[in-house]
Amino acid sequence: MIWICMVAMKSLAQQPQQTAAEIIQDIFEQYSAESETDMDYESFFNDLSGLITMPINLNSASRGELEKMPFLSDIQIENILHYRYQFGQLHSLYELQLIDGLDMTDIRRMLPFVSLSHVAGTIEPLYRNEMLRYGKNELLLRTDQTVETKKGYLKTFDEQGNRVSDYAGSPLYSFLKYNYHFKDRIRAGLSMEKDAGEQFWGSTHRGYDAYSFHFQATNLGAIKTIVVGDYRASFGQGLVINTGYGGSKSSYVLQVVARNNGLKDFSSTDEYNYLRGLGTTINLGKLTLSTFYSNKMLDGDTTNLTLTSIYKTGLHRTTNEYAKRNTLNQQLLGANATWLLNAAQIGFTVLHTTLSKDYMPAVEPYSLFYFKGNTQTTAGANYRMRLHIFNLFGETAITNNKGLATLNGCTFAPTSAVSLVALWRYYSPQYDTFFANAFSENTRINNETGLYLGAEVQAFRRWKLSTYMDSYRFPWLKYGVNAPSSGRDYLLQADYAPNRNTQMNCRIKYEVKEKNMAENQLSTTYPYSRASVRYQVSYSRNGFDFKTVVSMSNADSVFQGSKFGYAAYQNLSYSFAKIPLSIDLRYLFFDAPNYDNRFYFYENDVLYAFAIPVVSGIGTRYYLNLKYELNKAICLWFKIAQTVYSDGREGIGSGSELLQGNRKTDVRLLVRYAF
Repeated sequence: MIWICMVAMKSLAQQPQQTAAEIIQDIFEQYSAESETDMDYESFFNDLSGLITMPINLNSASRGELEKMPFLSDIQIENILHYRYQFGQLHSLYELQLIDGLDMTDIRRMLPFVSLSHVAGTIEPLYRNEMLRYGKNELLLRTDQTVETKKGYLKTFDEQGNRVSDYAGSPLYSFLKYNYHFKDRIRAGLSMEKDAGEQFWGSTHRGYDAYSFHFQATNLGAIKTIVVGDYRASFGQGLVINTGYGGSKSSYVLQVVARNNGLKDFSSTDEYNYLRGLGTTINLGKLTLSTFYSNKMLDGDTTNLTLTSIYKTGLHRTTNEYAKRNTLNQQLLGANATWLLNAAQIGFTVLHTTLSKDYMPAVEPYSLFYFKGNTQTTAGANYRMRLHIFNLFGETAITNNKGLATLNGCTFAPTSAVSLVALWRYYSPQYDTFFANAFSENTRINNETGLYLGAEVQAFRRWKLSTYMDSYRFPWLKYGVNAPSSGRDYLLQADYAPNRNTQMNCRIKYEVKEKNMAENQLSTTYPYSRASVRYQVSYSRNGFDFKTVVSMSNADSVFQGSKFGYAAYQNLSYSFAKIPLSIDLRYLFFDAPNYDNRFYFYENDVLYAFAIPVVSGIGTRYYLNLKYELNKAICLWFKIAQTVYSDGREGIGSGSELLQGNRKTDVRLLVRYAF
């Protein structure tokens, strides 16, 4: 074993060193590749950045702590725990290569977030003087703006001769954020944000449009966690409540198990997907009890004194948008009890939500079973257990209107080179809750049944094959599909690392769905299919990082026939050795004649920000990222990106967002002061 560890040490030492930010970006890109994502990247980045400051101790970490690394599958976490149980504490990080299911890519991703130390017997008390002296502070200021003028900002004259525009404010986006943390025990922060088009100071509004405060303390005796202000809550598989990020379809084919993060502070600028109030988690031996309360204002369309829709964007630029601001009060009270047994974990969650107005969505055939009224109670039971080589998990939930949802799955590894997962889900049309966020084809967790099968195989040295199949059905109508329908998704990805400086992968994806044949036809649909191929190669040497991506797609339907599109980009990144400057360049060209051929490409961005622009039509896109450290305390980020269309269009966007011409330029600046 010593000889094997020495070989592993030499192999790992030869691996190219990525910065923590690059590793986080790579992980997120695997989650979001080739699709839109609702994942809150800011929270995602904050969570992993927190692990860099206070790494997970592999010799004492629980399953819940290991689950904070979202790139690890349930099987890999189980194998780490089993290795520690069988052989005791790890003496070197290079022992990770001896654990089944972990390859060099997995280990390299883990390194910034883990450490090894002896298990402490007691938790150190908190002292105010140490918190003031050794606490870490961070102040952030960011501004964004589109260079070209959109229609909503153009000045016109009303009947009285006054100059007016659709948007009340300037096109400048801005946020100011303060963060504080002390070890992994105390976290606090304050965020203020103004979106582009919102008025900062004037007759409509004064000050920032959105404010957010959060505080979290952990390991206070029997109190495991206490959160005050804005926070997240996630329990079970997310059928009752999950305001964080959970399992979903991605190139991490085994990562379908929602992570039970419990209660956690919310430090993002998202203006909808959070709770506001107070929550606590208490350890009582093998029992963990969480209770939480939230009281916040929401935006809603209350035309004719009836709440017909909840407005989730957080934008208040126009008179109509501002009229929806804070028109609805939402309160919720929830609790979770989790028992940890020898080889199992069982939990129960209950949530009661109250609205200040009756919610009556527009009457449409597809919305027949949507929630209506002003109160809702949801309860669910979840489990996780190990039976020999099988890891079983699931959750079943029910609402007060007898809507039922259940999700059950199994992961297992018949050999050290093969890992498998199977997941079955059933969400009845009547199951429609505010905070459910579980594995699904849709963002709305209802009206769906499906079976997902995934496999990861490391059959050859330096090779890894990942694949999944997902077959689903919608027993009732859904938006854009005026009949019961079905669909299938397939993915196959091959990863290959020929040497320590080069990595490549090829991904093939195929999906078949149904769409409406024509508007206002109740029951006629047609099949629609899309196939895509994506090849990526990355090369690192002497401070340079090169990435080349080529992607092709073919969309086929009975009305438009077969449409083919392609896109490719080249990335170049370099960190200077003698000056504190890093640059990141990309040039992308695309030819996607139909919107169904559209492409999504993750882009590097300034700190705590991300971009996954969708491109269709014919054109090019390029950007430049700069990072410069003035000193140990002050760091600057700058990004400029431009999209130029060459397909003859004379405008980009629509409505108030329309800008004249064939190009769109965005500029972004962020300043961080750490002290």
